[in-house]
Amino acid sequence: MLQDYVKAMKMGEKEYRACVSRGEYPYLPVLDEIVSHVEIESQVSLGLVQIPLKQVVGTYSAGRTTAFARNFMPILDEMSEFGSKWADLYDALESEGLRDPIKAFEFNNKFYVMEGNKRVSVSKYMDAVTIDGTVTRMIPKLTDDPEIKLYYEFLDFYEKTEINYLYMSREGNFKKLLTEVYNKTDENGEFVKWSKDERLDFHAFFSSFEKEFAPRAEGKLNITAGDAICEFLAVYDYKEEKEKSQTEIRNDLVRFWRELALYDRGDELTLVLNPTPESRKTALVKLIPGMGTGQLKIAFIHDKSAQESSWTYSHELGRKYVMDVFGEGIATTSIVRNEDESEDDVFADAVKAGNKVIFATSPKLASSALKAALKYPEVIILNCSMSLTHQTIRSYYLRMYEAKFITGAIAGAMLEHGGIGYISDYPIHGTTAEINAFALGVQMVNPRAKVHLEWSMVKDRDPREEFRKNDINLISGRDLNAKTSMGQEFGLFRLNEDGSHTNLAMPVRHWGKLYEEIIRSILRGGYKNDENVFGPQALNYFWGMSSGAIDVIYSRNLPAGLVRLLRTFRQDIRAMDLNPFSGPIYDQNGNMRCDESDSLTAKESVSIDWLNENIIGYIPDISELKDEAVELVKVQGIKEHTDVQVNDTAEGIVKK
Repeated sequence: MLQDYVKAMKMGEKEYRACVSRGEYPYLPVLDEIVSHVEIESQVSLGLVQIPLKQVVGTYSAGRTTAFARNFMPILDEMSEFGSKWADLYDALESEGLRDPIKAFEFNNKFYVMEGNKRVSVSKYMDAVTIDGTVTRMIPKLTDDPEIKLYYEFLDFYEKTEINYLYMSREGNFKKLLTEVYNKTDENGEFVKWSKDERLDFHAFFSSFEKEFAPRAEGKLNITAGDAICEFLAVYDYKEEKEKSQTEIRNDLVRFWRELALYDRGDELTLVLNPTPESRKTALVKLIPGMGTGQLKIAFIHDKSAQESSWTYSHELGRKYVMDVFGEGIATTSIVRNEDESEDDVFADAVKAGNKVIFATSPKLASSALKAALKYPEVIILNCSMSLTHQTIRSYYLRMYEAKFITGAIAGAMLEHGGIGYISDYPIHGTTAEINAFALGVQMVNPRAKVHLEWSMVKDRDPREEFRKNDINLISGRDLNAKTSMGQEFGLFRLNEDGSHTNLAMPVRHWGKLYEEIIRSILRGGYKNDENVFGPQALNYFWGMSSGAIDVIYSRNLPAGLVRLLRTFRQDIRAMDLNPFSGPIYDQNGNMRCDESDSLTAKESVSIDWLNENIIGYIPDISELKDEAVELVKVQGIKEHTDVQVNDTAEGIVKK
């Protein structure tokens, strides 16, 4: 009907005026003009494809472009021949539907019409979702252009899924989504192609998700629905979500919205290097209602027992420390997750038991901790990890590299011959900083000494045997755990010729100091104040020797002059006057990583993915690791970094 054409024309004229006022081209983009500046690698026929109309954005050639505004609505006079044909086509589509598919080119997952511009215009006016079309894909030559690199990731994704209705704005998300949805690979580690039923299931879920996401995000978020669902499914299990009702999906998305807003701003992580004055203030309204009327129940959830893990053992010492400090004011529970027990159930049980604060002490527990924090907003949940970029849950870690620097100095001073051995475990955030700080401590007192790096989690390799081959008897090894006696090797030790050993020094994590400070801020009601100071950011308490959470214990038999030097180092690090990562610093390839007049920031130490020049060794790939290490490295591995902000004073000053 002609009156529908008039309505469509008014929509087109409105879009035209809006584009002109913004200084934008008001007509349809022309593919011929776009690709004239791009080297095309190949053209591939996709055959008959169901094209998402929201992704039909232009025309192949300039012939008809001025007949439409950028939204594909017509702008020619209603009395023109074009207007009459458009109105007739509308009547035909309304009564009979679309008979003939359009012809289009796809470029960067956007579609440009070669034949059927009016069919697209009418279909968009009628609020159709898709249109059938015979499509030819134009593939640009791969370059360093981020947009083209992203498109090549889409091509791999499309090959496995045949999905063209979603797109990403950030590299890595297509592969991440494949992992989150089905994660099926063949014997070569390649993702398996989705079946028809799997494609239909995902389309149904994505449609429900996009229905809730799109209106909330319009004008507020820059990320795509594809980015959002990728981030969403990193927390919520796809198999569970696809079975949920529209209302349940809406509720989950509403709970997760703050995380999407943070992700949209760029995954900013604020490192809080010391307790802030604001967190120590007493609030008029307590954070947890009824706090002053009874015990504060606190759960410590561990991934392994203290008997098998020095990491858990140190956290258990911290739990026992706060029990002594607060006495009857708190009640703590130590929970070790069993292998056959769901992480989500462990957190749910801890909440049901009345715990108002939960410390999840392993990075492996990060995802379940976040889900629990979203589900139980009345409970304060923190996770011990280095790179958790979520606003709903805070994380915490310790600057262990400060203590490693001091033990490195001890090793350098005590070296008699050969090199120094260093055994690390997981190539994750934090460990590379510790390795390099140790090497820099060695280098400061013994510039010619070499540090031989070995990994206990690399398959088919024995660090002790490698050290024996290289005549190395001065070794930085494991920390204390519940099974370790004072007569065993730990920390920095020397192997003696008679087969005995001498323990020289050991870095100490005093988690209890950190737990005490956090619990006090919760009891006072000041815990919330850190969020008010730093704004809507992901917060990580990254404390070190200045807060008393890190220290070094060493043998009484060390030379007196060395002890005096170590005391000076410790005093200066505590005052934050000495940064272990002070330049000049060169990596193994001779590249300068820090100028002589500069120092690496906490942000830069977190992101270290290189080794100092005096280190002999390398950072292993995940494929080289034992099975037991893979899960943690996937979560916390140093291969991916986040943008970080740093608060390095007690006054709350943020440095970018």
